[in-house]
Amino acid sequence: MSNTIEGLDKAPETLPSGEGRAESSLRRLTIGGQPFFVLKQRGSFPDMAYDHGRLLAQEIEDGAFPEIVSTIARGVNLENETLRHVASALYRCYSDRILNNSSEEFQQAVDGLGEGYRAGLANPEFSQLEVRDALIAIEVGNIIDGLSRIFQIPGVRAIRAPAILALVLPSLADPDAKAYLEEAKREPEKQHDIAAALAAMTGPNNRYDFGCTGFAVPGALSRDGRLLHARNLDADLFHWNKAPVLSLLDETGDNANWHKYVAFGTAGLIYPGGISGMNDAGLSVSLHQLSTTQLESGFLFGHGDICPFTQQRVLREAGSIDEAVDLVKDAKHFAAWTILVSEAKTGQVCRIELNGDRVRVMKHDGEAVPQTNHFLHHDMAERLFDEDDNHFTVTFGKWLETHARYDSVSAALKADAGQERIDLTWAMNWLGSSRDGALEKMRLAMPTPPDPLAAERAYGRVPRKVYSQLGSIVLADPGRRAGRDEVWMTTGDRQPSPHSSYSGWQLDWDGFEISPLPDDPVRRMESYAEGGRKNWEESLVRYLWARLAMTRPRDSEGDLLRRRVTAAERKEGLIGAVHLIDSAIELAAMDRIVEVPYHYMRARLNHAAGDYAAAEGDWRLLRAIWAWQQDKPAVAADWPVAAPRVMPLMHPYEGALVGLLSVVTEDLRLDGTAWNGRAGRLEEAHGLFTQLLQENFGTDGPIHFDLENWLDLLEAVSDEGGQAVDLPEPDFVSAE
Repeated sequence: MSNTIEGLDKAPETLPSGEGRAESSLRRLTIGGQPFFVLKQRGSFPDMAYDHGRLLAQEIEDGAFPEIVSTIARGVNLENETLRHVASALYRCYSDRILNNSSEEFQQAVDGLGEGYRAGLANPEFSQLEVRDALIAIEVGNIIDGLSRIFQIPGVRAIRAPAILALVLPSLADPDAKAYLEEAKREPEKQHDIAAALAAMTGPNNRYDFGCTGFAVPGALSRDGRLLHARNLDADLFHWNKAPVLSLLDETGDNANWHKYVAFGTAGLIYPGGISGMNDAGLSVSLHQLSTTQLESGFLFGHGDICPFTQQRVLREAGSIDEAVDLVKDAKHFAAWTILVSEAKTGQVCRIELNGDRVRVMKHDGEAVPQTNHFLHHDMAERLFDEDDNHFTVTFGKWLETHARYDSVSAALKADAGQERIDLTWAMNWLGSSRDGALEKMRLAMPTPPDPLAAERAYGRVPRKVYSQLGSIVLADPGRRAGRDEVWMTTGDRQPSPHSSYSGWQLDWDGFEISPLPDDPVRRMESYAEGGRKNWEESLVRYLWARLAMTRPRDSEGDLLRRRVTAAERKEGLIGAVHLIDSAIELAAMDRIVEVPYHYMRARLNHAAGDYAAAEGDWRLLRAIWAWQQDKPAVAADWPVAAPRVMPLMHPYEGALVGLLSVVTEDLRLDGTAWNGRAGRLEEAHGLFTQLLQENFGTDGPIHFDLENWLDLLEAVSDEGGQAVDLPEPDFVSAE
């Protein structure tokens, strides 16, 4: 890792006189061979968006936009022609509705970026419409997720489908599709088909949702007396780090009460403050996404805004937490989000949880506060697991995962806040943490707790995600002294991003300047390499590449596909992903580590590819780990390492999945159900699912709908055999 920032000696790039609309300058830097951009702008939001597009036009074309546009196109490109027309019209309807129901200022900024981008290149690849779609895709994705869930619930589907489909009809040009949709307003069978189409649009390979772990620590509880606000951005934007952009923005020209702010983004992102940032009043923010069925796409009176822009407005317009809360309450919202706000001067931290017209606030005075991806206010928490909840988690694994991340970071903050331990290095280590909060609870409950490494994972229920693209850390001075505010941003020189280098920058608010820190401006988390896990750390990259082999299909020229993959292409992707996970397993084994997620996903992928013998080998290893953990008779298995550094722990959810899915694989491998041990394995899986149900939701209350789905699948496998069922798509993120 190089600790030098190259390019600082060169003059910033500006637009020729008369061609820009704002006062904008761009530094094109290189940090450790990785491009890094510092964008400084003064002007109105729409004018800054235009200049952004002009200055970074090529980076927009090569960066995150191709991923977003191809993901949208691939999502609606269904095999059935009529449903393909319906899916395209559905997306077009809600994309247009969200933009048309946004503020005039936001609409002008969206148009400004598109105009600037298209003026910046001789032959731009993306149309103005594609630029518009890319900029609001994150909120449209929320809507599509919510619609998919609505259509999965038969009673809710019957009630809400006619009105939903009526909105889509004007967007349809194809007469056959229009006739189909008219019939679908009345016919349950066609509504069921549309539910399947929506599920295909929102599968784990077609999403661009955020994950994100964050925390805020008041200055009184940090090591150096400054407020610390940190977050990971987890998003399916793997070209984000082709052009990471640190922006210093000033829209105060005609608004003396507004604030200058610094924000973290990528080329084309005109609302970087909607990710995370800090303003000159010492207010810091980070945004955390949720899914909801209680969505809005239009308003009878007034307008709304996508939540990332609303959060950017908090940085621009709020000087205190109270002002931030008032701004969010006065705004209209399309979907479900949490804005985590911290104030350096008072040491106050606030969660603003919002869902449509409902906003709830949780203020914390002098407390270190974690945040993941579920509501915590008693009015908002997910507890009914139906359409009446303010948000939903798409799977039980995701429900478990967001709570496990919250628990692990919460425990760390509780242990270290106020002990002069929490500083920049601490934050970097926790954004890249391997601690699984669910496994850690199990470990500590054991009569003789094993090594803490037993409760660590490469991916799954840990703060570091397979799609982590950005780590940002803000250090804000409570006394608001000049030169004491600083920000740190990952450069993306390696993946996942929390393991990449961070560059540190000092803020001069009065002079409107941002400069590299004079001492040690580039740092990286070193704990894994120093702890003898250098090869294991490299294995994280191989697993990530395996996911890309499945989720970012490309054509023979290397361009991202805008259509569904063929059966042959899918098989090729599966085989490629398996080879990459082979490499991940081998690298981890070099450090004597056995990674449960690697073996689980390799079993799932080999099963999907039809290599049931290979899948059975990984299922057998996982069953051996589970048998050891439960003090049951040993299961013979091929281990990747003769003597693991520590025996990994498995969660009962994993034990249940391994038991059930290994039966499905074995039924197909043996071409029948008459084999020894089948009934006992299914019985154990059923017992574990029932245990999870009772421990997490009680005996009488509602249970997560995904657990019910797994129990239904288990019953079908038991009665009809593995040949008769379709398995859910493997999910690399939560490793389920």
